[in-house]
Amino acid sequence: MTPLKLTMRAFGPYAGETVIDFEKLDGRHLFLICGPTGAGKTTILDAMCYALYGKTSGDRTGSHMRSDYASTAQKTEVIFDFRIGDKTYRATRSPEQTIDKKRGKGQTRAAMQASLSELEEGREVRTIRTGVEEAAGKLIGLNASQFCQVILLPQGDFRKLLVAKADEREAILKQLFKTQRFSDFQNELRLSLNDLLKRKAAEDTELSATLSMASVSGEEELRKEMEQTASFLQEMGKKREEEEKTYARFQKDYQKAAVLSTHFETLARAEAQLKDLLGREEEMKKAEESIKYIRSARELAPYFENLEKISKDGLLVRKEMDRCQTARDEAAKEKEKLAEKSKELEARKTEVEKARQKSAEMVQWMPKAKAYGATLREVNRLTEKVMEAQAELQKLNDKAEADKKIKEKAEAEAESLRRDYIFGQAAILASQLKEGEPCPVCGSIHHPRPAVSDKKLPTEEEVRKAQEKAAKAAETWSDSTQLAQQYQVSAYVSAISEQGYAQAKMKTLEDVPESFRKPIALRNAIHRLHESIQLWEKETEDTAKARETASSAYAAADAGYKAASAQREKLAKDYGEWKKALEEKSKEAGFESLADCRSWYVKRDFEKTLTRDLETYRRLRQGAEKVAADEKDFLKDSQKPDMAHLGQEDQDRQNAIHRMVKMISDGENRKKLLEDTAAKVKDIAERHEKTLQDASLVSGLYNLTRGEKSRITLERYVLGALLDEVTRAANLRLLDMSHHRYSLHRMAGDSADGRGGLTLEVSDSYTGRSRPANTLSGGETFLASLSLALGLADVVQAKQGGVRLDTMFIDEGFGTLDPEALNSAMNTLIDLQNTGRLVGIISHVPELEERIDARLKVTPAEKGSKAEFEILE
Repeated sequence: MTPLKLTMRAFGPYAGETVIDFEKLDGRHLFLICGPTGAGKTTILDAMCYALYGKTSGDRTGSHMRSDYASTAQKTEVIFDFRIGDKTYRATRSPEQTIDKKRGKGQTRAAMQASLSELEEGREVRTIRTGVEEAAGKLIGLNASQFCQVILLPQGDFRKLLVAKADEREAILKQLFKTQRFSDFQNELRLSLNDLLKRKAAEDTELSATLSMASVSGEEELRKEMEQTASFLQEMGKKREEEEKTYARFQKDYQKAAVLSTHFETLARAEAQLKDLLGREEEMKKAEESIKYIRSARELAPYFENLEKISKDGLLVRKEMDRCQTARDEAAKEKEKLAEKSKELEARKTEVEKARQKSAEMVQWMPKAKAYGATLREVNRLTEKVMEAQAELQKLNDKAEADKKIKEKAEAEAESLRRDYIFGQAAILASQLKEGEPCPVCGSIHHPRPAVSDKKLPTEEEVRKAQEKAAKAAETWSDSTQLAQQYQVSAYVSAISEQGYAQAKMKTLEDVPESFRKPIALRNAIHRLHESIQLWEKETEDTAKARETASSAYAAADAGYKAASAQREKLAKDYGEWKKALEEKSKEAGFESLADCRSWYVKRDFEKTLTRDLETYRRLRQGAEKVAADEKDFLKDSQKPDMAHLGQEDQDRQNAIHRMVKMISDGENRKKLLEDTAAKVKDIAERHEKTLQDASLVSGLYNLTRGEKSRITLERYVLGALLDEVTRAANLRLLDMSHHRYSLHRMAGDSADGRGGLTLEVSDSYTGRSRPANTLSGGETFLASLSLALGLADVVQAKQGGVRLDTMFIDEGFGTLDPEALNSAMNTLIDLQNTGRLVGIISHVPELEERIDARLKVTPAEKGSKAEFEILE
């Protein structure tokens, strides 16, 4: 990871926007971050860590990093551009904070925001806004804590990697060298072994279940039962063949008895049917008599039909009379209602005439109404322009007044410094006077009250700068005063003049009624009057037409009622004549009365049914008599067979054969099951042997990788070997910086705790003994930590691990070194420039400023700090 650009806004001591462009280093790989204590040097490292992980290198959170100098309108934000390999990325983050609303007044609570993007030609692509911390960790290959132990070494935490616990160092090495694959391989072996053991158990279960399905306890019992089943099937086949021959002979006798039994049943049914038909003979005689009366009444149908037609016509005429009466009543009511409506419309005629006059008057107001709205908008616009001009003039006057106060203050400060300087020169001369020697100013040899000063005296340069500042302030005040005067006589006076002209024009339009000063309101009022006039005219015309229609409707209804009354009288006369004729014909036909005749006439639809029933009765009786005679002739002296007994015997014989067939089928199924079971048992046995062989092989590999005997897993063994390489690379620098006194190595016998020997010790050639790394002094710890960090980066790059350690930031630590150790450490860091690795150092040590030509200087200002690169050629 190589930093390209860091932008901080209202972050820590950086109040405004501070941009640090690392590309200004122009190929230099070692630079110093310098500045006074508290200026904000460490904040630069905090900003990088915060942008990536949402945490700082210390204990402060993002919300605590908001600048105390920032205004409420400024937003706290960090933007970090960096490169990994040949790709460029941008991390952006802002904390939860209270800032001014973008619209309106007041403040709002802004939520934390974060994003991580890839940059293509300066544009953000493939941006994510959730899970940014995890994504940054995967991209860089380190989480926040590991980032601060390997790349960004915070103040006071530089020694963490050196004295870290074995499990912490293990996590860092695993992340850097991507050794998870060894642990994954061990886990895959464990899973494979578990799968094989499960498969073995499944095969045991499958074998037991297969034998259980066949209801046998073992392979020997299975073989015996297969032999017994084959013998049983052969014996049952012979018995079935004999039983089927016997049943065939029985079937011939059974069929003959069944035919004879059918004839007896047919005779019984015919006799029963004949008995039933004889019982209905009286009913059929009555049916014949009913058919006779119905036919006589049906011959008088024309008389009945004429009477029915006259009755129906009479009902229709009665309905027409009722309809005409209703229509006549409704027409009379409508005529009366419309007469009232005509009187009402006539009464409104005067009101309509007034509306016509009012409409004509309003039409004359329209031009002024149109001019009124435009003129009013112009007056409002120019009034607003005057107010803006007044505000601008006030702003210019306020600026001039503020510049005047600044001028007066600067002049007072310059005058005070001038007086202090002059008095200070006297104090300086007085400090050189000696009693008895002449004063260079007055010549006196006595000096009773020489001038003295108890405060710091200004220099001539300070006095000159103060006077220049006062002159510049006076010039600024003059410019702002002149600008205010020019604005007052130009823009302000012009706005006042335009406003006055528009207000005068407005006076000429005030005779327009207030409610009609808007053209649309006047237009709507005219439209409403026109609508009311048109509505009255239409109602008057419609009412006249409706009165004519109602009169016509009344006349038509009255004529219809009179015609229907005449027709009804004629129908009543015709009905009486036809009824008298029908009564005479009924007596002639033999009916007792007209009512008796009508009762048979209404049953005319049943004639076909009665005739059909009578014919069916006669046909069934003749058929039953013939069937009974034929069956008696066929049976003669035959005896009726016992079919129930013969049927039971037939069923018993069929059941016996079915039982044999089922026993044979069950035997065949059992035989098939036993044969299939034998085949499955053989297959399971072959698979089981293969599973046992595979489980033995995988078990051996798994026990080896998990360190069953050595107590060192494969991954920890690899990490131990890698740590040896790291310490060898670190010792190349540590031996040189410590004059071959100290070297790092893994603690002997540390593998017993199962951590694979990842604890570090320091060997001291002066004493010939090894001791824990945390026993080194401050300067020694710094050199050892620096060597370990550089060695780790060398090995990671050589192994092409999952992380590119292209950058390292070191916050303090050099102050603990003596001059000789400092020189060795600096030589080591300078040599790193050949590897292309970027190293940034935060330190107050003066010697570093003398030896490092690229510096990121952090300087405090009145409000916050600023940071910029200083490159010495």
